Amino acid sequence: MTMSVNTLVIDPACIQSHVQQIAPSVIRQLISWSCSPLGVIKEESSVYRVSCTVQFDDNSRRDYSLILKIAKPDSMRDEADHYYYWKREALVYQLGILSQLPEGIRAPQCYGVEEQADGDIRVWLEDLPIDTLHKDWTLAHMCEIYYALGKFNGAYLAGATLPADWFLCRAWMRSWVEVCTAYAKPIGEQKAIWDSHSSERCGSNGLWAQYLSNRRRASSLLETLERLPRVFAHQDVHWDNIFLAKGNGDSSLVAIDWQFASISGVGEDLGRMFGYALLKNMIPVDQASEYKEELFSSYVQGLRASGWEGDSKLARFGFATAASLRYIMVMDKLLRGLEEGSIKNEESNLSHLEAVTQELLHMAEEAWSLRNEITGCI
Repeated sequence: MTMSVNTLVIDPACIQSHVQQIAPSVIRQLISWSCSPLGVIKEESSVYRVSCTVQFDDNSRRDYSLILKIAKPDSMRDEADHYYYWKREALVYQLGILSQLPEGIRAPQCYGVEEQADGDIRVWLEDLPIDTLHKDWTLAHMCEIYYALGKFNGAYLAGATLPADWFLCRAWMRSWVEVCTAYAKPIGEQKAIWDSHSSERCGSNGLWAQYLSNRRRASSLLETLERLPRVFAHQDVHWDNIFLAKGNGDSSLVAIDWQFASISGVGEDLGRMFGYALLKNMIPVDQASEYKEELFSSYVQGLRASGWEGDSKLARFGFATAASLRYIMVMDKLLRGLEEGSIKNEESNLSHLEAVTQELLHMAEEAWSLRNEITGCI
């Protein structure tokens, strides 16, 4: 007997075998089960909660739930050096990397990784009690997150062994920038759009020149970023993926969605989040300076707590570079919005996109200045 959700078919024997790994005694039979999608079912992946009731040998019954993640083959993401390599999360779980994380951070327990006849890969995971975790994402909450993230990254700088597995991207930001650049309109087309709407952008005459200057510097920033001290990084730290678990007066991280796991430079994890949070308005653009300093300070405190005594300018460069390079995507969004003349949602609000672009370009200027200071140290 099998069950189906749209085109998804699950063998109940498979469910029972995975539940048996967490059940207190031998399961006699699976009484019932159901499956519901979590979030949007994407073309490249989908996530489900599988709930069931089992009966044990003593006739007692108990309810359980598991998370099922399905990754689909994608020829466009079939190389390990692609930032979004389609098999990566399955391999990270299958080979036990996430069961060897430093103290202070944990990932869901993995109960099995299964390759399907059609090429899909199914990953069966612990259903974490996310609703009970702290996730208000205020500035104070974010500071706690990034202190803990600093401890996580810093553990590798202080002697923890870096994973050496072939499927972990080692030039994550370079791959991401290459994809964003390929998606963006060519510079000539961008300039034509900008010029044709110059009367609407009366307060930002210098923005295009700053953008063009930093586009020319991007490759040099990436070269320096790849020389920073290396850490194991999550690379997708945001409010849907990272949570705080509190207990005994201490906090620890609970992290899901390890698809972007990489070997990256110190500070990159923080920068990736900062740029994304600005775009999504989780960090108010008019408070960017305050957030930037508070979050970076918390991250460095975490690095120090882990035992790393290196130059904080290295982490600052990683932070500023990883955050700033998002301007390539955001500027293209702004230009497409100008061309289309429409405002679809908060993210595509042209004033917001322009303000975010300006802030990211300021960080790119900071990264360039820092590059000149640290090149002799790495």
